[in-house]
Amino acid sequence: MVHRVNMLYMRPEAGFDAENIKSMIIRPLTVFEREAVRSFYLALSQEDRRKRFCCSLSDDVISNYVERLNFTRDTVLGAFDERARLIGLAELIRGAEASEMAFSVRPDKRGQKIGTTLIDRLMTRARMCGIKKVFVMFLSDNTPMRRMAARAGMALSSFDGEAHAERELQAPCAEELAQWFLEESFSHGGYFGTLNFARWGALVARSGGAPAQPSVVPVTAT
Repeated sequence: MVHRVNMLYMRPEAGFDAENIKSMIIRPLTVFEREAVRSFYLALSQEDRRKRFCCSLSDDVISNYVERLNFTRDTVLGAFDERARLIGLAELIRGAEASEMAFSVRPDKRGQKIGTTLIDRLMTRARMCGIKKVFVMFLSDNTPMRRMAARAGMALSSFDGEAHAERELQAPCAEELAQWFLEESFSHGGYFGTLNFARWGALVARSGGAPAQPSVVPVTAT
């Protein structure tokens, strides 16, 4: 079994852009997006793989790990940029007593609070799904991840080169559940809208034509 540790060793605040966070879309991935997850992990360098999985893994081992991901039972959140490109992943693996979280951000996108946003969203989703306790494991020298876990209110401990962070979660109220369902719906709609605009722009660029604005049909209330 591959150990789920984290590679969020981001440069603190380096290159942070608040507008990028506002335009970022985070949504649960489905089994039909397994290949996107596989490609994301296979693109990591050996050092990034060591940080993510606590050891340097071959392509075959990573591919097998992704093949075993259960998109129905567990949660895999994807973070997408303004061009609908996958730039970050967060996993929530359900357990009997506690559920394990794991995070990964594309190297060129680190330092932009993507990891912080992912951990907040994943813990919220865990609460909404009735999970009572979450934990995350990472290398002891991963100071940014340690700080992130502390900011998320997690209790920290270290042993033999690895760190462990955990937190008890409160059950959500009815109002929180309603708000969460609404945000989940918007996240899916926002992603596909962004994807369509990105594809439209690419087609215009390939054709060499001027990027005319897509037509908008006014809606009249009845």
